[in-house]
Amino acid sequence: MAGPSRFSLKLRARFWRFLGYLAYSFFDRYFSTPAPPRPSFIVSIPTTIAKVNGSIPLQFYTPNTYRQHRKLANGAGRRSDGKLFPVVINFHGGGFTIGGPGDDARWAAAVVQKEVVVISVGYRLAPEYPFPTGIEDGVAAILWVWEHAEEYSLDKSRVIISGFSAGGNLSLTVPMRLYTELEERKKHGRPLPASQSGKLAGILSFYPSVNWTQSRAERTASNAISGIEGKIPDALFDLFDRSYLYPGPLDMTSPYLSPGLAPDEIVLNALPDSIYIHTCEWDQLLVEAETFRERLKGLGKLVTGSMTKEVAHAWDKRPSFSRGNPVRDQVYAEATGEMMKMLGGKP
Repeated sequence: MAGPSRFSLKLRARFWRFLGYLAYSFFDRYFSTPAPPRPSFIVSIPTTIAKVNGSIPLQFYTPNTYRQHRKLANGAGRRSDGKLFPVVINFHGGGFTIGGPGDDARWAAAVVQKEVVVISVGYRLAPEYPFPTGIEDGVAAILWVWEHAEEYSLDKSRVIISGFSAGGNLSLTVPMRLYTELEERKKHGRPLPASQSGKLAGILSFYPSVNWTQSRAERTASNAISGIEGKIPDALFDLFDRSYLYPGPLDMTSPYLSPGLAPDEIVLNALPDSIYIHTCEWDQLLVEAETFRERLKGLGKLVTGSMTKEVAHAWDKRPSFSRGNPVRDQVYAEATGEMMKMLGGKP
């Protein structure tokens, strides 16, 4: 994809990251009530899948019962009563280019009320780390959680993946890449030990991108109202796409870019049976996400979720100040109710 230099993209990304922090995170944290929670603790883990070595932060949001009964040692340690908590591994949005693991703190607050731990993944961002680094960081995060589940009082047999926007894409592509990784290890005689193996109980995907074969113009044309009410400027879309889709040309039909086009075999074997998809009426991604919803149903997956009317992409991330956001609260309640069904409990 010809265009600006990588250096220029990095400068633009830093500008938009700062602007995004001010417009969303800063005003939401310091000028909205109630304030979103801060992480209970943060763990830095090595990246074990990506070709580019490094480390990523995992932000833990925990229920009060988790904090009250655990014997903490540097933020970790086993619970004295041996109880294990189900866990949601979350991926934030931001076009794979901006944002951070704290962006979904209000979602984490809704989840921990159900006695579930949230681990928000600080995967590495483009343009510094283009496709597929973020996906591979997500796989590394899941494998780390499975391996260290007992140490952190987590139930590795009840793990759910969630994500918003670009993170919604990751909530689908990461399990697909995980499936490939595990199959490759088996093929080469290196299967994951039982002590380090877990299970994905479900996916909670909010307004995901699932079909990169379409241009931004084609996506907007598929839902014309998104071009009027969509809110995201074209300059930001351009930054996202040039930063993440590098080096080109890439196969846009790859399941790691376009999970909505993944072969049936991968969809059936890599994704859990229960999947929740939330979409937005004024979103350019509406049609592709709803198309994937129907395809999943046709393949026998249990698909739930809803579309929120008269809202644009990422509507739930905007600061609410003193007004609150009853619609956001209602959607999060719906999603956590489905989450509890996936975990075998009551909504």
